[in-house]
Amino acid sequence: MTRALLLALTGLALMPAAAAAEPITLTVSTPAVVASNVPFAVGVTVAADQGALGSAPLRVRVRAADECGATFDSTPGVVLLDKQLAASGKVSARARTHTFGSFTACAFLEQQGDDRLYAFDDSTTFAVTHPCTTYSRRVIATRRALKTLRRQLRHAHGAHRAALTRRSAKLHRKLARANKGRKRACKA
Repeated sequence: MTRALLLALTGLALMPAAAAAEPITLTVSTPAVVASNVPFAVGVTVAADQGALGSAPLRVRVRAADECGATFDSTPGVVLLDKQLAASGKVSARARTHTFGSFTACAFLEQQGDDRLYAFDDSTTFAVTHPCTTYSRRVIATRRALKTLRRQLRHAHGAHRAALTRRSAKLHRKLARANKGRKRACKA
């Protein structure tokens, strides 16, 4: 009896790593630091053993939460992504969140219709910070002002055109400073 148990335990220890690995894995990618109410990229890659997913249509759903629940519906927070899984196994979208703090990207791979859970991932975290928000909004506002100024420059002549050209140079310097500040504030 003990010899049989010893052989069984040895067989489990020698089991290949691929056989012990999970048949379906989710990998979520988001920036480490994002701005509030400014769109950012969210991507999910699904890797599965052959035949593990079946033929039913699947949805990838991601929510930003302080703590992940057992299901997508029981997880509180902002929905970052809710799309049908593409044939390539990749899904991406632009998402935004409105509150500041640190969040976990809770990802769920569910069967469309009956919400059967195939896979779950809560290993990706990100932070929504005030400095990143401030500099990102400056960049957006300055780009918008430059776009308006370029439109005005097309129809301006004489002294008005010269004044607009000087204003354009100032806005370009302001944009460079804002981009530099955003790069510093929004990096991990």
